[in-house]
Order: sequence, then structure tokens, then C-alpha cells
Amino acid sequence: MDRHENTPEELAALELYHQLANLSPDNGERALMVTLRLPNGRYVGDVWLSKQDVPDLSDACIGLAAVREHQDATQLPDADNVDMDAALAALENLANGGE
Repeated sequence: MDRHENTPEELAALELYHQLANLSPDNGERALMVTLRLPNGRYVGDVWLSKQDVPDLSDACIGLAAVREHQDATQLPDADNVDMDAALAALENLANGGE
């Protein structure tokens, strides 16, 4: 990449590139090459991954998705924006066997 002020998106892409590049030693058996580009198509870099990197990254992505799903499911609403009468009615309905 040429010298210019990097955007937060470019910095995040460069960070990901360096993290992927540092996963395995350069002399490892290559199994996959990943090319990183910005949304505008600008090239960031190519990263070689070893046979062990591929399933490890896949497992890490599954774990990240599960964490994000859990976080989304446990987000509490902002108390200032809650219709308390409706919330209490819903809880009362649930306690009385409703759904």
C-alpha cells in the first residue's frame, strides 16, 4: 500500500493481514492462500495458511459467531426506552402460562 493516511477500515484490514501472516512459520506446508482486499477492491496482501491453520481458523470463526449470537440474545433493552406497562403485561402473561 502506498503512503497515505489510513482509514480505520484499512488499519483493521492490515491488522488482520498481519495476524493471519503470523499464524504459522514460513517453512510450513502450505494448504491455502487468502487474498485480502478492501471493499473498494484495493489490494491488502496475500497470506499463506498451513494445513493446521485452516481448521483452526474455521473453528475460531464458529466460536466467534456463537459468542456474538449469545451477546445479541442477552442484550438488555435501554430502560429509558421500554414501555414498562407492556413489559409487565408480557411478564404477567408469561407467568400465567401464555407465550
